[in-house]
Amino acid sequence: MNYPLLEKINSPEELKALDKSEIPALAKEIREYLVELSAERGGHLASNLGVVELTLALHRVFDSPKDKIIFDVGHQSYVHKLITGRRSGFSSLRTPGGLSGFTSRAESEHDPFGAGHSSTSVSAALGFAEAARLRGEQNYSVCVLGDGAYTGGMVHEAINNISSELPFILILNENGMSISLNKGRFASYLSRVRVSRRYRTWKLGTQSFLSKIPLLGKPLKAVASFVKSVVKRVLYDTNYFEELGLYYIGPIDGNDYEGLEAALTSAKELGRAVVLHIKTVKGKGYPPAESSPDGYHSITGTNTADTFHAAFSQELTSLAKNNEKIVAITAAMGIGTGLDGFGKEFPDRYFDVGIAEPHALTFAAGLAAAGLSPYVAVYSTFLQRGYDSILHDIALQSLPVRIMIDRAGLALGDGATHHGIFDVAFVSHIPNTSLYAPLSYSSLREELAACENICAPVAIRYSNSPESAETVARFSPYGRAVRIDFDPENPPERLFVTYGRLTDKVACASELLAARGISTGIIAVEKIKPYDEAVEAIFTLSRNARRILYAEEGIRHGGAAEITLDRLVSLGLDTGRVEYIISAIDDNFAAPQKACDLYDYLGLSPERLAERMAGNEQN
Repeated sequence: MNYPLLEKINSPEELKALDKSEIPALAKEIREYLVELSAERGGHLASNLGVVELTLALHRVFDSPKDKIIFDVGHQSYVHKLITGRRSGFSSLRTPGGLSGFTSRAESEHDPFGAGHSSTSVSAALGFAEAARLRGEQNYSVCVLGDGAYTGGMVHEAINNISSELPFILILNENGMSISLNKGRFASYLSRVRVSRRYRTWKLGTQSFLSKIPLLGKPLKAVASFVKSVVKRVLYDTNYFEELGLYYIGPIDGNDYEGLEAALTSAKELGRAVVLHIKTVKGKGYPPAESSPDGYHSITGTNTADTFHAAFSQELTSLAKNNEKIVAITAAMGIGTGLDGFGKEFPDRYFDVGIAEPHALTFAAGLAAAGLSPYVAVYSTFLQRGYDSILHDIALQSLPVRIMIDRAGLALGDGATHHGIFDVAFVSHIPNTSLYAPLSYSSLREELAACENICAPVAIRYSNSPESAETVARFSPYGRAVRIDFDPENPPERLFVTYGRLTDKVACASELLAARGISTGIIAVEKIKPYDEAVEAIFTLSRNARRILYAEEGIRHGGAAEITLDRLVSLGLDTGRVEYIISAIDDNFAAPQKACDLYDYLGLSPERLAERMAGNEQN
């Protein structure tokens, strides 16, 4: 398709040069471009369709990069990227080394703060605002908060620290995924009045006049303020933001460009801390996304009916039919974790706590302490936010909370902010916890059933992918912790050890070596922690080994491979006779700067694994 207006825009200055009458046509082109792009590359569609007018207005009213515009989570930034010189890079969107699907400081000076997790924008923008104040700089800090980010506790912690005198603008984008404030005719009328320049001039002029009256000025100003607050409380509910000293405007239609530009201009002219509450339509302009904003929030092409989290949800629902103690908790990821199905079956036993992972985990601890059997499903990357809750509230008290770690492993589309590569390392060093990595759906079901007899915390990790029937078929159980693909009575001299999704690539590496006449065996670990069972099995099976390669789709330092080596040595493994190799993510965030195969970049592709196992040997 052709996009004549969009193709003219490569900077905010070129956007400002457009006549205002051209903005609706540009907004239409951008929406058509985003729909076309999502069909090719996937990504966050619905949220970006909803903020087209907002983004255009922001860049026409403010002066980026001097003024700091920060998008919460960052997934609402596609339009922002398009008009700040990155349109040519959209063919690489959400690929390793390509354009990020979130904001990134490394990409552009127009991205003052990188993001990927929710509810950080207010804290970051406040940091920029205070830094500008300390330097004596005149610029604005603007944060765009939406898609449920307002439910995150950090937002409220940050709002509590905003000085009313700072040139700080918080845009609360309510799009059906967040909150609703001040409903009713009077609230709408008041919003229209408060946006007007006449009202602001009158208000500020009156305050200035009262302040200048000798002796009585300050008392009169205080009385006027008190009378105004009383009238407001009589006519409509107390405004939370104004109680904190912030100037509130809204709610207004965030898809009405004219009104939006006027409101932003008003907020800017005030020169103080302002909350602008807007309402947008998530998926605006694309009927399928408007009717199903959740379904079009992030388009991946994954068949969610055949993934580990679908198998988890089905099994948990089945178990709950015979166990009334089972309850399920999600932090605003009901669909993503598969728990929405459980919620439909057992609405009274399903809790979506919003984007509040620490609360979700401590809430689960309370439920467990009260005698229930809670299951918390959370993405690996977001579990990091609940570390203290696991350590202090769950593990220290040895409470039977079941943590289902979804999206374990590398996130090829979302990149560094969403990689699930740290959970094995940090769960491994928390006492009283068990950690499983099922290779198959049947193993996952067995582990879920076993959880009901474990009176301590249990974590089960799995990727956002289906099981590989071919890989699963080649393995047989050996004890309760591992599966193997060789004769345990005659173990090979070269052994791969791995767990989870990476087992597929290790199996391919083994086939590559077999084609070269090099025989290998694979040990797939399903019970990672406690480490004793898996390590004892590996030690027994390595009696003929000359080389062991532990491949891990996780961070090397403190990961399973390092811990396993330490335990093997304590059992008597002779590292002079047996070479122990670790292929893992070595002290980096797995964020390449150039387009590449991410597994190859990290040394975890079948070819790279085969090379390391073969060493200097030639066929």
